[in-house]
Amino acid sequence: MGWLVSGMAVAVVTTAAMLGHLGWAARLAGRAWRRVRPRPPESDNVSVEQLAADLRRLAGLLERTRRLDEPAMMERLRAAALAYDWVLLSACRTLDVPAPGTAPLDSMARLQAEAALAAQGLDW
Repeated sequence: MGWLVSGMAVAVVTTAAMLGHLGWAARLAGRAWRRVRPRPPESDNVSVEQLAADLRRLAGLLERTRRLDEPAMMERLRAAALAYDWVLLSACRTLDVPAPGTAPLDSMARLQAEAALAAQGLDW
């Protein structure tokens, strides 16, 4: 009796899928699969000049945020540091410098990445 019920359920689901009524289930399964197995990061395709300009801009933003006493200062610092780390890691990938880890970077890893990029000739 159990085989009959499960066989009928499979037949109903298969028929519904063949008729196109389970598109939502396929989309949901696709989203779940991408969450479990995300796509590998693609190349950045950002020029070295743009990366240097972004690093310069974000470094200035970090300094201004540290100097000013504004509401939610720690959240602003954390957001600016994370943005700086992402651009720093992108520059490491672009210039084939070994990345020190993933964002957010600690201060020592950030300093090592900055030194390695400076050794490759990147100036910001």
